[in-house]
Amino acid sequence: MNETQPLLSLEHVRVGYPRLDGRGWLPIVEDLSLSLARGDIACLLGPSGCGKSTILRAICGFEALQEGEIKLSGKIVSSSRIQVAPNLRRVGMVFQDFALFPHLNVLGNVIFGLRSLPVHTQREVGLAWLERVSLADKADAYPHELSGGQQQRVALARAMAPEPDLILLDEPFSSLDIDLRERLAAEMRDILKSNGVTALLVTHDQFEAFALADHIGVMSQGRMVQWDTPYDLYHEPSSRYVADFIGRGVFVPGTIQEGATVEIELGRLQLDNDHHDPVGTVVDVLLRADDIQHDDTSPLLATVLRKTFRGADFLYTLRLDSGLELVAYVPSHHDHAVGEKIGIRLGVDHVVTFPK
Repeated sequence: MNETQPLLSLEHVRVGYPRLDGRGWLPIVEDLSLSLARGDIACLLGPSGCGKSTILRAICGFEALQEGEIKLSGKIVSSSRIQVAPNLRRVGMVFQDFALFPHLNVLGNVIFGLRSLPVHTQREVGLAWLERVSLADKADAYPHELSGGQQQRVALARAMAPEPDLILLDEPFSSLDIDLRERLAAEMRDILKSNGVTALLVTHDQFEAFALADHIGVMSQGRMVQWDTPYDLYHEPSSRYVADFIGRGVFVPGTIQEGATVEIELGRLQLDNDHHDPVGTVVDVLLRADDIQHDDTSPLLATVLRKTFRGADFLYTLRLDSGLELVAYVPSHHDHAVGEKIGIRLGVDHVVTFPK
């Protein structure tokens, strides 16, 4: 086994379906490439219908490729000419609805894929995995007796018990309460990392992606628009689409000035040294909610248009006297009324601009 070789690689993958009128193919995934190192966790992030679940099905072997290749440990498992059977790929799957068998207890569910092993070995392996996901005391319980988070961990243990090379997770938190998702995503990351499991998940929720993944691929209309770390996706989006999709923010007009700075209505910002737009260029500047800071002493005032309570903070939608609207995270003990004017100031560490 070559440890430096990617565990999973997709090279210029194209997947489509025949059109109902018989006139060619309807493309679902176009020219998609990525690689995933052994032990890493990656995520495909995008809105419904962007092709991310189709990619999982192609990796499993449930969808054929029109073009490109999928390799596992350097071996081609899918191409326009090769299609290795799903059961020979050493890939585990955690489905959106967990797909637990209601007539089997927790241990029975976990050992379902171990039937080729002796019965006593099945039980030993199953109990060991339940211990790893902190459910050893639930071995005799049935799925309906568990919480959603516990069911999710059973599904994960079942997928990992046969020790596949790769785990795929299809919207693993979508059936859970929204308040639980980020915490359970962090728990799942701990489980995967502590067991050295390589995983790829798909989701439309960026907070789940950030909590779980080492690398995230943002998708739009069947194409990968940026593959990067969560940090760089947030602070260095490669396109306006990614900047708009990731995080909360608005675009405000600005003009490039001397000294690698940009002038916006709220003040002047320092650009990175590699910014080369000429002086006078009109650009759009991305201001995220964490770039606008509440400051009672600031002479710059904004009116509260809307507010959303988030526990530790509020998400305020603010309007300047000019009509420019902004968003800002404000600690929740600053509970201002809609219509009230509050002081704000800029606190931008990463200035992101796009052509006007």
